[in-house]
Amino acid sequence: MNHLDPLWLHSFTAIVDAGAVARAAQRVHRTPSAVSTHLRQLEAVLGAQLIERTTRSMRLTAEGERFLPYARRLLELQDAAREALRPAREAPVWRVGASEYFMPARLAEMLSVFEREADGARLELLWASSAQLQRLWAAGEVDLAVVTSAVPLREARLLRREPLAWVAAPGHVPAADRPTPLVLLGPECPVREIALAALARTGHPHHVRLSCGGSQAAVAAVRAGWGVGCLNASAIPADLLRLARDDPRRWASPGRLAFYLLAKPAMGPAAKALADWSASLH
Repeated sequence: MNHLDPLWLHSFTAIVDAGAVARAAQRVHRTPSAVSTHLRQLEAVLGAQLIERTTRSMRLTAEGERFLPYARRLLELQDAAREALRPAREAPVWRVGASEYFMPARLAEMLSVFEREADGARLELLWASSAQLQRLWAAGEVDLAVVTSAVPLREARLLRREPLAWVAAPGHVPAADRPTPLVLLGPECPVREIALAALARTGHPHHVRLSCGGSQAAVAAVRAGWGVGCLNASAIPADLLRLARDDPRRWASPGRLAFYLLAKPAMGPAAKALADWSASLH
């Protein structure tokens, strides 16, 4: 037996599904005469009549009934073979940025929030300073970002506010009669700005002993006894001492730190899930 042309099979199944040659021709984007020719060629190769045609109707013969499932299966196998050779589609990438001050002890939980919403997308997280994240957002290089800012951000949604506190390593509380050595981030850091403004208002003597490139570096320096740091509530490790708690007369909180959420429209469900998770935490 000669090979079966897939065009013949398409025309045959289209006639069966449409119930008429003219309608079948529309389905397979051929002329009615071409569809009729395909059917005749298929029947000739098979040596069997598949469809009985009258002036008023068309119906499958017994041979046509037996052959129809094989015809459909052959077409399905052809489609599956094509699909198997197509290049695999790369998963979309979610580029998410998060301030180092935002829930560092709950980073795994935050990642789980995004993973539940990802629906096959690959998550790429950048844990960085807010200044860097805002520059990347402006350049369109992140899809969602959680940043801190000393002033409201017009295009962003307020995510949460946290009180700031002065922190030091146990055993390294600075003397009251000397300027306080500070461990802070660089000039672009909102926490640094808020902390220095608070000290200026109270006239508390101080000097910046160490400027760090990241909040985790600042935590390490405070632990080492280099000076007093300023951190928001969720970023304070359990082993550091909150000075405001021990001596509120000299170490009142410098204020509150605001976190803002920037998200592209496509990230709407993920942004809502993150906001709901953040609101559930104290």
